[in-house]
Amino acid sequence: MDIMEKAMILFLVFSRISGIFLLTPLFGSRNIPMSLKIGLAGFLTLIAFPIISYSHKLSTITIYQLLYSILLEFFIGLVFGFIALLILNSIYVAGVIVDRNIGFSMVNVINPQDESEMPITANLYYIMSILVFLAADLHHTLIQAVLYSFKVIPLGYDKVNLLFVDKVIELLRASFVLGFKMAAPVVITIFVTNTLLGILSRAMPQMNVFMVGMPLKILIGLITLFVVLPLYLGIFNNIFSIMFDYYREFLNSSVG
Repeated sequence: MDIMEKAMILFLVFSRISGIFLLTPLFGSRNIPMSLKIGLAGFLTLIAFPIISYSHKLSTITIYQLLYSILLEFFIGLVFGFIALLILNSIYVAGVIVDRNIGFSMVNVINPQDESEMPITANLYYIMSILVFLAADLHHTLIQAVLYSFKVIPLGYDKVNLLFVDKVIELLRASFVLGFKMAAPVVITIFVTNTLLGILSRAMPQMNVFMVGMPLKILIGLITLFVVLPLYLGIFNNIFSIMFDYYREFLNSSVG
């Protein structure tokens, strides 16, 4: 392998890894300086270089084929980040549902991932999920999945299936289901609270139910969140497990 071929392979590996870093949790955050992302992507490229698989077609590749391969590798990396983005969308869904029920829907904070506005509870869930992601060493698992992708989809492999609309629909369905399950305890308790307030308003028409109900729903919602908070550790682990399952399905189906 000559110097030009080594440089070409390094650039292709860097293209795939840099695509992953654009959307994946933690790595894709705008709070991380771009220079650090580029340096980390370059470091992982050097680590991956001795163990990657590549097609022998790269030895006779033209400049146009090289540009096509660079774009293909970059889109493969983007798919990794896109899968993580769709799965973590369940956290946003859960936060929107919870805030709408307890009365926080008008208050938003800045999302550290992409600096967009997001509900308060969703931001709490997001911070907790990132802490679980780091505490469980799942960022190491993500890096291992990236390195494993070079074995399943070698560099220069030009028959990769990136059009998986059915999987995207399935991911969206799974993210909404997970979001509703996460918000279910608060939704149920607030529903019971609203029912009791409705009964109370019929029994005591002179009482201002709106003035009593708003702070009461906030109190009940916060107490419910505090009670079920330990359960979310297992839920976040389950969400990340589903994310890695979809990574495996993508790698298996993309070369089929």
